[in-house]
Amino acid sequence: MRWVPIAGLLMCVTPLTAQSLGDVARTQRDDPSRPRAKRVITNNDFSPFDQAPALPNPGSKPGAKAIDHSQQDAERAGQQRRRITELSQRVQLLQNELGDLERQRTSVRNSSVYGDPNRAQKNDEIKSLGDQIERKNRELAAARNEFTEAQERANKTTVLK
Repeated sequence: MRWVPIAGLLMCVTPLTAQSLGDVARTQRDDPSRPRAKRVITNNDFSPFDQAPALPNPGSKPGAKAIDHSQQDAERAGQQRRRITELSQRVQLLQNELGDLERQRTSVRNSSVYGDPNRAQKNDEIKSLGDQIERKNRELAAARNEFTEAQERANKTTVLK
C-alpha cells in the first residue's frame, strides 16, 4: 500500500521533466554530428503564387528564353486594375444617368396639372421615364455586381493590396 502514493508522485513528476517536441527538434538541428540535408524545405519556401517553371513553347527555338512570370503577373495586375477602373466609371455613369431620369420624371410630374389638356401625353411620358428608370436600375445592379466580382477576384490575387 505504501508504493501507491510513491507511484502517483512519480507519475506527476515524469511529465514535468519531459522535453517538448520543439526542444527535441532544436537539439537535433544543432547537433554537429548529425548529417546535414542538402536542401531543407520550410514554410517560407511555399507561396500561393508558386507556379511550375515556365516551359518554352513547342514551336519556339531550343535556345528561346522561358516566359517571365513576374512580368506576366504585372501585366495581369495592370489589366485587372484597368478593368476595375472601367467598371467603376461605368457604375458612376449609370448612377448619373439614373439621377437625370429621376429628376426629369419629377419635373414632368410637377408640371402636370389636372386641368392640363396635355395631361395624357405627360402621363405617357411619365410612364416611359418609369420604364427607362427600371431598365437603368437593372443595368446599374448588373454593373455593380460585375464591379464587386472584379474587386473580389483582384483581392484574391492580391492585386489591390
